Amino acid sequence: MFNNINFSPLLSHDKFFPVWSIDVPYIKSFDTSLLQENKWIVDQPKNILHDYDHVPEQLRFWYKRTNCCEEIQNVYTVFNETSVLNFFDNLMHNKDNAKILDQLYQYNRHQSYKKPSRWLRSKIECETSIVKDISGMSIKEHVDTRIYLGTFVCNLKDNTSSTKFLKCDTYGPTEKGTGVFWLNDNSTLHSIDHFSDDERLIAYTQIRFKVLD
Repeated sequence: MFNNINFSPLLSHDKFFPVWSIDVPYIKSFDTSLLQENKWIVDQPKNILHDYDHVPEQLRFWYKRTNCCEEIQNVYTVFNETSVLNFFDNLMHNKDNAKILDQLYQYNRHQSYKKPSRWLRSKIECETSIVKDISGMSIKEHVDTRIYLGTFVCNLKDNTSSTKFLKCDTYGPTEKGTGVFWLNDNSTLHSIDHFSDDERLIAYTQIRFKVLD
């Protein structure tokens, strides 16, 4: 139920670009009305909300995870460490994808690991959030800090905006239950602008290295 994500290259003509479209069956049936309005948290004090034009990244809100119903907790389960390691092995079973990982990290130069999860187990943790962007939210082009191996973004509804990858001037999908996964690299320079009047709802998971070796 939770251990199924389908991957496909975001760019069909560039099989070595480390970004994939994802399709997550469980999320397609997720009921967003279960998200309670009083559980959204903003990073800054409320008085900053009157100054949105100067801090557009603060138009992003984070859902308070405590005391959530089972359906909401299941969203976090989809992207927990155990699930992500399984997804990673499935993704890297493809030889072209495995070559991308090897070029970035050369993690298996001594043939010590039968699959990537053996290398990553105990080295990573997954930081998963349910996120709401409101009109005007904007994060300028950037590369994530290298302490992160990669990132999942999954649409919890049919959204009207998505992550833009600057190298190829291409956006991720916006349909509910779809999204993107990318490996952190200089080639995955990205940004997000949400200027529509609606709310953007996503599950957002960063795979963080606890140790680097």
